[in-house]
Amino acid sequence: MSTKKVILTGSTGLIGKEAVLPLKNASFDVICLTSKICNLFNRANVVNFIKKCKAEYLLHFAWFTGENYLSSDINKKYLDSSMYMLEQFAKNGGKRVVFAGTCFEYNFKDTPLKETDPLEPKTLYAECKVELNKKATEFCSKNNISFGWGRIFYVYGHNERPTRLTASILNKLKNNEIMQVNYGQLEKDYIFTKDIAQAFTAFLDSDVTGAVNIGTGKGISLEEYAQTAAKLLGKEHLLDIKHMETTQPQKIIADISRLRNEVGFVPKYDIYKGLKEIIDAAE
Repeated sequence: MSTKKVILTGSTGLIGKEAVLPLKNASFDVICLTSKICNLFNRANVVNFIKKCKAEYLLHFAWFTGENYLSSDINKKYLDSSMYMLEQFAKNGGKRVVFAGTCFEYNFKDTPLKETDPLEPKTLYAECKVELNKKATEFCSKNNISFGWGRIFYVYGHNERPTRLTASILNKLKNNEIMQVNYGQLEKDYIFTKDIAQAFTAFLDSDVTGAVNIGTGKGISLEEYAQTAAKLLGKEHLLDIKHMETTQPQKIIADISRLRNEVGFVPKYDIYKGLKEIIDAAE
C-alpha cells in the first residue's frame, strides 16, 4: 500500500489534470487540492486542509493563467498564498516539495537556456515566480525540506483555452478559416502536457533539488508548428505564414541536461504525435 501521500494543486488545470495518473502510477496517494475543496486565498481553509491531509509531498501547479495573466495583480496573491501553504505544509510534517516555474524567468538568448543562466523577468507574472522560488528555496533550506523548481517552457495540450496558439490554429483550420501566423520564423520549445506531467512526477519522486528545465531541448519554428497541425487536418491551404519583424527573441529553447541526466526523464512526444493525439481526441 502506498505511503507517499502528495497534495496536488491545480489538479483541474491544463497540466495538473494530466499529473494525476502518472502520480498514481508512481505509487503516490494523490490528494487533489481544488478551489472547490480549499480556497488558497483563505488562510483558515489552507490550515485546515493541510492539517487534515498530513502529506509528505507537495506538487504545486495552481496559478492564474487567464486573460492578462502576465500583468495581473493576482500574481502577487498567488505568491503570498503559495508561501503560506508551504509554511503550513512544513508545520504538518511535509518533506518534499516541487513548484512550477516558467521559462519567462530567464534573460532569453539564442542558445539553449541552462538553469544557471541569468534571470531577467520582464512581466509581473515572471517576477512573482522568481520571487517565489527565492523565498521558497530559503524557507525550505531553513526547515529541512527538499525543494525543486520546474521551469516550464512552451505548453500545448488537451482542451486549451481558445485564445492559446494551438487551440487557435486547430479551431480556425477546422472551421475552414484562414490561420495567419505572423512570426513564423520564431523558434520555441513546445512540450506536450502529458510529458510535462510525467517530468514533474519523476522530479517529485527524485531527490533532485533546485531549478530544472521542463522542455524538450528542441526548438520548432512557429511556421513548422502550424504546418504540422495543418497537415494532420489536411488544411495546409488555409495557412498564411508571415515572417514579420519583431523584438521577440529568435529562439527560446531549454537545455534539458538536468532533466535527462539527474531526474532521468526524456520527453516521449514529438510535435506530430502530440498534435495528433489532441486532434483525434476532439473528433
